[in-house]
Parts: sequence; structure tokens; C-alpha cells
Amino acid sequence: MISCSVETEDVKKTTVKTQLSNWVTGNYTFQSKYGNYFENWKRLDSATYFGLGYFLDIENIDTLFRQRMKLQQTDDGVFMYFNVKNQNNNKDVEFRLTKQENKVYTFENPFRDYPSIVIYKILSDTSINVVMNGFKDGEEKKEDFVLTKKRETILPLSMH
Repeated sequence: MISCSVETEDVKKTTVKTQLSNWVTGNYTFQSKYGNYFENWKRLDSATYFGLGYFLDIENIDTLFRQRMKLQQTDDGVFMYFNVKNQNNNKDVEFRLTKQENKVYTFENPFRDYPSIVIYKILSDTSINVVMNGFKDGEEKKEDFVLTKKRETILPLSMH
């Protein structure tokens, strides 16, 4: 009976982790007038998710931008890591989950110029609004776009 009435830190951590796992896994796309962005996320274990994001030109031939991402639950909190090719000496940049309300996750790194804040707003089971804020060359900069989850293709049993 005692164990039923005591709330531990592990319960709180599990709640955040479970909510994160509901939206991060999958394959997402975003189309702009400059090209197409793709983001693919997979679960490694109960506390770690890996992602790969890349932006292709309008003809889907040249890669204009590529990044590796990691979402990880640790004893110190929830962190998002970005590793952008040819930036930051190809080292991970860490963002801490500082706020989570409803389906809005705010990750921050106050030591960076741009982005210093990355917000993920879960709009539905198939779309996520990503907002990045910060300063670049002394000017305030903001990017705001919606990633759409691609449907998984299910093959008929006879094709397996």
C-alpha cells in the first residue's frame, strides 16, 4: 500500500519520455520554394531517439543541408542534440528541454546565437510545427515551418 501512495522522480521522468516518444518517431517532410526537407526519426531504446535531417534542392539532386539529431532522456533532463555537417567543428550542439506544456516542447541553449530556442508544437498525429528563434549577425531571426509525417507503406502479405 505504501508504494501506491508515493510519487517518485522516476514517474515524472517516464511521463515526459512517453509523451516524447509518441511524436518523434517517423519520417517527415517539408516543401518550400527552395527545395525539400526530410527528417527521419528512429527509436534506439527507451531513452534515446536518433534522427537524420537533410534539405535537397528543388530537383532533389543536391544536398544543401544535412544534420544528425538525437533526443535523449537522462537523469539530468531531456536533451535534443543537433550535429550539422560543416558547422561547430562537426560537434553536437545541446539543447535542454526547458518547458513542456500540452503538446509544445521548448528546447533552449542560451549560449548560442542561432538558433538558441527550438520549439516543437504537435499539431496532430501527422504534423509538427517547428519554430527556431535566435540572433544571426546581430539581427533577430526566426524560422517557422510545418513537418508532415509520411504515411508508412504497407505491402500486401503476398509480396513479403
